[in-house]
Amino acid sequence: MQADDAAVEDTGLTVVASIDVYTDLVQGIAGDTVEVDPMVDSTAVDPHSYEATPQDRLAVENADVIIANGGGYDAFMTLLASSADKEEQLYQLIPGENWHSHEFDGTWENEHIWYDLDRMSEFVLDFADHLGELAPENAEFYTENAQALAGDIDDLAERNRQLDAEGLNYFATEAVSGFLLDDTGFDNVTPLEFLNAVEHGDDVSPRLYSEALDLAEEIDLLSFNPQTETQQAARIRDAAEDADAVVVEFTETLPEDADGFLDWMDANIDIVEDALQEIR
Repeated sequence: MQADDAAVEDTGLTVVASIDVYTDLVQGIAGDTVEVDPMVDSTAVDPHSYEATPQDRLAVENADVIIANGGGYDAFMTLLASSADKEEQLYQLIPGENWHSHEFDGTWENEHIWYDLDRMSEFVLDFADHLGELAPENAEFYTENAQALAGDIDDLAERNRQLDAEGLNYFATEAVSGFLLDDTGFDNVTPLEFLNAVEHGDDVSPRLYSEALDLAEEIDLLSFNPQTETQQAARIRDAAEDADAVVVEFTETLPEDADGFLDWMDANIDIVEDALQEIR
């Protein structure tokens, strides 16, 4: 629930973000005091391979704040900011070499951090401070909204952890759901090389593909991202279904029927809960 906005002012600030996940969270902090728009807001589009349009370039040129996920996920956003000489306006969640994934050992990193609910709680609090510096007249309003929103996200994180999937494993055709499933307690058996190839938009090697098909016959759960579906991913799904593994779908961005980030993540946790009941 947002704080009373009777005393807040329209700042005239414009915020543009790479994906609708972040624009929804910013809207929850700022309400109608800023204009917020995403580049990618459809589950029919794969953000990894998104190509910026002339309208996107204009939006970045006119923006007061540019939000990029970082970590290689939305390189188009940082390139747009650089070409428009707007690096100072860039708010990047994964700050390059300072980012270290807690999900896996090794060189591969999961950039889908909006599925890390603890990280999103931190983000809304930090971004409220950032907006408060740009519009100090509304700083208290932003802080109150962010604290309420962070509390709701924390409640979801705790609910997810309470599901307790210890002793069960999963394979992911793409890493989007990793943080959520890991925090539930699942063991991720997806090879790092496989995830790295997928994140770079490549077909995996015959060796890795064969290994994935074998793993699909032994897992408890398959995490499938329909937004980045390939022929190889579809065949891995078939193999998992044939072996009676539970298959669940997670999208990169907000589904059309989701009423914002909180509703979406609540629904994702419902999916995990239902899957656990089916497995057990």
